[in-house]
Amino acid sequence: MTNSFEEALTKLQTGLDNLNAQDVSHLPAAQLAMVEKSKAALYGEIQRLQAQQIEARDADYAVITAALRDSKADLTALSGWIAGKKAQDRAIFSMLSKGISIVLSLLA
Repeated sequence: MTNSFEEALTKLQTGLDNLNAQDVSHLPAAQLAMVEKSKAALYGEIQRLQAQQIEARDADYAVITAALRDSKADLTALSGWIAGKKAQDRAIFSMLSKGISIVLSLLA
């Protein structure tokens, strides 16, 4: 959490705590409604800041996840290429072995 987020969150939380600590039992209905609206506004702002912080943190993970997904696709493609080359090498070795066997049998 950066300092600006921490400071803003601390100020908003302090404001909300101060409003919650007020004795509202003697306030007229209009002022009570304004206090409640202020609490709701502060609470909403706190939630907005926390959501921004979570989104900023998650953005880094989304980039890493996309990079890992791309890397996995590349490794899967490489694995397929290696399997193909391995099969090709076996076929070539088999053909060479048969060819050598034929040549040796003719020389014998």
